[in-house]
Amino acid sequence: MAELELIRVDVFAEELFTGNAANIVLEADALDEVQMQRIASEAGLPVTAFAMRSRRADLRLRFFSPHSEEPFSDHASMAAIWVLAESGSLGGAQASRHRLETPIGVLSFTVESTSGRPQKVWMTQKRPLFAEEGDVKEIASALSVGVDSLFDEEFPIEKASTGVPYLLVPLRSIDIMEHLQPKRDALAELGKELDVAGVAVYSWGVLEEGSTVHLRCFTPTFFSFEEPATGMAAGALAAYLVEKNFVSKGAHEEIIIEQGHWIGRPSRILVRIEKKGEAIRKVEVGGTARVSFRTRIAVP
Repeated sequence: MAELELIRVDVFAEELFTGNAANIVLEADALDEVQMQRIASEAGLPVTAFAMRSRRADLRLRFFSPHSEEPFSDHASMAAIWVLAESGSLGGAQASRHRLETPIGVLSFTVESTSGRPQKVWMTQKRPLFAEEGDVKEIASALSVGVDSLFDEEFPIEKASTGVPYLLVPLRSIDIMEHLQPKRDALAELGKELDVAGVAVYSWGVLEEGSTVHLRCFTPTFFSFEEPATGMAAGALAAYLVEKNFVSKGAHEEIIIEQGHWIGRPSRILVRIEKKGEAIRKVEVGGTARVSFRTRIAVP
């Protein structure tokens, strides 16, 4: 029976068993959709990425949850790039650029390396789009908090996208963040109503020194209700903070977003924003990763 290598990677993680885990299956060109789905179901994580050769880019990925194919996963993409960089397949330059073919298009990545070993992977996201959205009372109710827990007068609730739309909701304190108990069905209905992938709740109170904001991201229509690290939501949030001048001038390349602490997977997401005049020209989300194990999986 044929076997393929399966690698589990913790992304946006500085230590093992933190961050957001993804499975990577290498050399998956010969697999069909049924086989990919069965492997993803057996592997068990919210996302398994299958790496294949590409005619348009350096690599092609398809993404599967245990139940269905998904259009994209930011952390699984970064995991695949990290694994290939560690193996030397992407070259050992100090800063090398690569293109990744995904179902949502071809994306750009940069690998920062030292002595041929990856130190950070950066994902280039799309230029941001913003729109004021949402009824404050409905949002507060879905989050199971009072309206006075929202920080919306100072930091307006908005829908923001750097490739995938999220609703950005500010809370007044880290204590409120810790005790959040959102209503899954209500959040799912809110997401459908506003056409967002999830609700990104954030506070200026943080747990770790040096962090800019604390983020919790709820994705009620996906396999997992709350994610420990969400690169697309982090990019959208950082772009919003820069667009509205809520972070000090000159700090655009030093935005650090912490996430995942309340579900036992603390994560550290780095965001750098390139701004020219009043326009955001580029959004990059980056971080480190750790390979937690490698195994062989039989092809069904």
